[in-house]
Amino acid sequence: MIYKLILADDHPFLINGIVAALAPYKQFNVVATAHDGNELISMVIIHQPHLVVMDLNMPGMDGFQCLKKLKTDFEKIKVLILTNYSQPELMHEVKAMQADGFMVKNTGAGELAEAINAILNGGSWFKTKQEVITDGGFFMDEFLKKFQLTKREVTIIELICNDKSSKQIAQELHLSELTISTHRRNIFRKLDISSVTGLVNFARLHHII
Repeated sequence: MIYKLILADDHPFLINGIVAALAPYKQFNVVATAHDGNELISMVIIHQPHLVVMDLNMPGMDGFQCLKKLKTDFEKIKVLILTNYSQPELMHEVKAMQADGFMVKNTGAGELAEAINAILNGGSWFKTKQEVITDGGFFMDEFLKKFQLTKREVTIIELICNDKSSKQIAQELHLSELTISTHRRNIFRKLDISSVTGLVNFARLHHII
């Protein structure tokens, strides 16, 4: 049987690399590629693939939104998440959203083909390395996008969790105390957190501290 695949990633060179890597596997037919979430959903409607291989960090409709829509509107389609990040919490989150697999992008072609085969044959494939791609102690791009935080706000979260007052944070970052207070309000609003204890728990869960 020939299986129809759609690849989605906002980096064309990566898509080209995956297409080339899968070329020797004649049971896979890449019927379309997409560079953002909206294009992915359009291609899915047109081609009705067996499997979608997609990144989470895409413009427009991001990978989380696409995964939710795919599993709601196209429940027979399998979804393999292929991402730069090996954060275990991220893997568990997409698994809870009914993704069929999760892999990091530095995976070899053989393992990618093995994962696709396993998923298409009714299994699943959830693998992550223990090392985490970090920037300042945590995975960045997808984390910031998911919670709509800025790098400055994450720095402030770290300082708050280290028992720094707004005045101390302002002095350390060479900002006004009013600016820090505004950042604090925005952080608590974005994360739907009402206390410093809640913020500390969030920071620990996501390895910020």
